[in-house]
Amino acid sequence: MQLFYQRFNVQEYLLFTLLGITSIVLLANIAGQDVAENTTNIFSIILSGTVMIFSFFMVSKYGIKGNHGKAWILFMLFSTYWFCAETVDIFYNIVFEVDAWEYANDFFHITGYQLFFASLVFYLKPFVTQISKKLVIGTTVISMSLLIPSLIMIFDATPDLMNKNYLVLLAYPVLDSIILIPALIGVVLFFKGGVNFMVSLMCLGIITQIIGDNSVLFLSLQNLYYRGHMAEILFLWTYAMFSFGLSNQIGLFRENLDENLCPACGKTCSGHN
Repeated sequence: MQLFYQRFNVQEYLLFTLLGITSIVLLANIAGQDVAENTTNIFSIILSGTVMIFSFFMVSKYGIKGNHGKAWILFMLFSTYWFCAETVDIFYNIVFEVDAWEYANDFFHITGYQLFFASLVFYLKPFVTQISKKLVIGTTVISMSLLIPSLIMIFDATPDLMNKNYLVLLAYPVLDSIILIPALIGVVLFFKGGVNFMVSLMCLGIITQIIGDNSVLFLSLQNLYYRGHMAEILFLWTYAMFSFGLSNQIGLFRENLDENLCPACGKTCSGHN
């Protein structure tokens, strides 16, 4: 009962945080594009840094053994790469007031995507018996149905809108579609009671990121995107969900020491390592 009450509070705080981010970015956009850009930059560096710090803490607690240990090491590397991406971007834009070195952000983000995918696979690996072929096929169909429109948009784009290499543009929707499959599986397992609240937030967070990627892609190809755009709220939501998921897991870890609850599913079981 205490665990449910604690979890309900986390959900409340998360909701207020998401609404707060949305309101502030909205007001910043009303004030002007420069204000919006600076606002999203500040949020990005703070939130991504928070995720990175929490991930280091999780690695120190879980160690490097077993599927969970591997998952947290990979997640720590992922969060570090994305923090570097945000840092490089802000450093160039605020300090030098110029665009970041071409593809620098893409390198860190794309590498981070691959690390996150590997992390999620290791975390879900102990639950493989709960993942049916029907679920895998269903999530794959959903993923492919989102990938195809993105690819069509890229290949149909006129040359004057193409300010990046085709391979870089293609990397995002392709990686998004790959990551979406285990993310959707994780959400389904959560509603079935298979995985804990933290995993559900991780999966929902990356799904939000995927929606943001596709939104920015569409806006960019229509020449409507600018730094600090309202679409970037989705990226900030991703970091917020990761942060709350990790903080909730840190709290659960302390309870697990006394209650012998599995850190993966939050229940008394034989272990998911």
